[in-house]
Amino acid sequence: MLFLIIIGTVSCSTSSSNEDELDEDDKTSTTTDTTAPTVTSVSTTADNQSSVSITDNITVTFSETMDTTYVTTSTSDTNCSGTIRVSSDNFSSCVRMSSEPAGSNSNKTFTLDPYDNLTLLTTYLTRVTTGVKDTAGNAMSSQYETSSGVTTDNISTTKLTVSNSGLTSGTTYYWKVVASDPKGGSAESETWSFTVQ
Repeated sequence: MLFLIIIGTVSCSTSSSNEDELDEDDKTSTTTDTTAPTVTSVSTTADNQSSVSITDNITVTFSETMDTTYVTTSTSDTNCSGTIRVSSDNFSSCVRMSSEPAGSNSNKTFTLDPYDNLTLLTTYLTRVTTGVKDTAGNAMSSQYETSSGVTTDNISTTKLTVSNSGLTSGTTYYWKVVASDPKGGSAESETWSFTVQ
């Protein structure tokens, strides 16, 4: 009797890959945006940023589209809260805004509308914190603050001459100036008088 003994190993492998069968159209790659946004400008509608109207708005423009939920400002009081802040006292207090920043330019530009008029002959700085984020979730890498800011102008006065032949000689007339602005604010001057000679 003869016994045959075979000693050895058998290995078996299977592959479920069908890579060779894929179309070129099915092979896609994705890239993730990891670039932090930056502030590209802070401005007003004035041509000269050192002569800004007290009723002007402030505009902040970013390098890329921002997530609007992270672009905020203080709308309830003058505490420096929110991710965009405007201040005339080195951020001890901030300008209260009438609403959250309004986005435009594909949410790259945001306009801040102060609740009250700005103060005459005052410099305002703008600060953007690292709390702002772009649509990919990237935060700014460092806080941004304007170095020179914007300065409000003094109200220019004009001499007004009125000619009216209907005034009566020897009569005293009283007058005052009532100024108003586009935001509904107003102020009255003292009352003056003149007498026709």
